[in-house]
Amino acid sequence: MITGTIAYRALVKLIEKSRLDLQVEVRALKCTVAALMTTDFIAPKLSAEFSLSGEEIIIIPGLCKGSLEPIARATGCLVRRGPKDLKDLPSFLKDGHPKHSSQEQEQVENTPPFQILAEIVDAHEMSLTQIMEKAHYYRENGADIIDLGGDVAQSFSHLREVIRTLKSEGFKVSIDSLLEVDIRAANQAGVDLVLSLNSHNLELAKILDCPIVLIPDDGEDLNSLYRNLETLTKWNTPFIIDPILPPLTMGLTEGIVRYHQLRREFPECSLLMGLGNVTELIDADSTGINALMVGIAAELKINYLLTTEVSHRARGVVREVSLARSLMNRAIVEGRIPKHMDYSLLTIKDPFGNSFEVAELREMQEEIKDKNYRIFVDDRSIYIFNNLHFLEGTSAEELFSRLCIKDSAHAFYLGRELGKAELALQLGKKYVQDDSLCWGYLDGKSPVEQ
Repeated sequence: MITGTIAYRALVKLIEKSRLDLQVEVRALKCTVAALMTTDFIAPKLSAEFSLSGEEIIIIPGLCKGSLEPIARATGCLVRRGPKDLKDLPSFLKDGHPKHSSQEQEQVENTPPFQILAEIVDAHEMSLTQIMEKAHYYRENGADIIDLGGDVAQSFSHLREVIRTLKSEGFKVSIDSLLEVDIRAANQAGVDLVLSLNSHNLELAKILDCPIVLIPDDGEDLNSLYRNLETLTKWNTPFIIDPILPPLTMGLTEGIVRYHQLRREFPECSLLMGLGNVTELIDADSTGINALMVGIAAELKINYLLTTEVSHRARGVVREVSLARSLMNRAIVEGRIPKHMDYSLLTIKDPFGNSFEVAELREMQEEIKDKNYRIFVDDRSIYIFNNLHFLEGTSAEELFSRLCIKDSAHAFYLGRELGKAELALQLGKKYVQDDSLCWGYLDGKSPVEQ
């Protein structure tokens, strides 16, 4: 474990206090502040100053900037970036042990276990320009196939033009329709996949030049699915099975059981799972729901996931499914639980909280010689103090009223920081003065590199 000279004693003390069931060695480089070190600075120092066998796992400070590759190349060791806060290190060490190098991890993440279909709902009512904008948005957020949702009664008048335009720009395209006229038009335009056929329109499979998605006749009847599977096999028609996933409280568990049954009975068949019935029809944040459902899909070896962003609560779902896909794939390949690998889907809650003790903060105040205010948050309160004052509370407004700040710029700064601290206290988020709160993939930052 690498650190600077100032943090060396504190780090050694923390490791000893944590009583980890790991062999941990702390080494200080000739740099006072660990956060000022870069990976390019660390790499030659390690290879020159220390004897390494290549079997070690090197953990560098979380605030060190730069790619991990120079250190891995110089030492031949696995390299991980630790947490930014020293107090988060014990949890980091207990929960995450790498089995792959950063290069291998990148290869894992670039090998998705399934394809994502992103549905443009009611595409028949949209202009070509609107459809193309949506398609590009979906692709940028991780979609592999653009699914054009039609209507059960109204035909898609400009369907051929839409499909041909999408194909000309490199999109893979599927159509979700029960209308024969739309299915025939899509086939003529070169569609890649047709959703969804059952006993009522199965004959269309004979004239299609692409695979079809097969669904039960009534949404749950596996007997009809079995009969149609047998028919398609005789016709030598390529197909994907979708036994339909119902919403929560409406049969979701039974739906998952059907997928499990089909995967066991037909291990070589491709399966499609639609997540919209789950993510669109519940009053809960979609990030956790998508992570859970994608994890279930990964265990079931689902080949295609269909999702969409219709309701306001489902904004960003395609991106969430894509991030969950990478997370679950990496966890499965490395034989780990999907924890402390990538914090992109932790948007509201944080992986680590604030663990300061009042006595510790009081000791810190005794060392302060200036009037600048320091702000900290724990699970109960907000603390703000300088060399003269030590205040504790839960309300930013109440604490600010006790400061009597006259300088407007300073008042603005402290008001903003206290407001951020109050939000962190309410949500249980990590608060670090002068740093932004973390919002996972929503703040546009890169995933955690570990």
